[in-house]
Amino acid sequence: MSTSPNNAPKLLKYIAIGMLSVSVVLVILGVYFYQKEDAFLKQCRLITCKVTKIEEKRFGKAYVEFTEVNGNYKPFMYYVEYDPSDEELGFNEGETYEVYYLASDTAKSEPRDFFINHLTSFILLIVGFAFMLDFPILLMVSSKTRKRQIEKNQYGIKDEVVSE
Repeated sequence: MSTSPNNAPKLLKYIAIGMLSVSVVLVILGVYFYQKEDAFLKQCRLITCKVTKIEEKRFGKAYVEFTEVNGNYKPFMYYVEYDPSDEELGFNEGETYEVYYLASDTAKSEPRDFFINHLTSFILLIVGFAFMLDFPILLMVSSKTRKRQIEKNQYGIKDEVVSE
């Protein structure tokens, strides 16, 4: 397909359909990962923990030790990477947090936070919906471009005028 101005509406329509297809795939993947993450969280116990120690081996990479308030569960370390120039660690010693605790593998335990617990699905859904919003815009631009071409052909309007 050539990229001449006459083919622009068709090209825009194909791009719109392609973006809609990509958005549907991203939304489906987002829902799949949300269900997968939610199933994992259902395996965990929601407990209240206190931050007992923060060990920062390298700037921007820290190990946070959580200990259950009542002492019923053994303490575990949670690894956090963050950008120290942009943000703070987000955890302070002595503060309490709700934690999804997985007794069989404490390394998979994580604090209760929507963006920590559902980060992958959140990103996929946002990008998918953004692409989905572009679909009607591209179709509208394609339709307007096609109407202009029909008017030009119908009334004999030319793109270039040569004058002496």
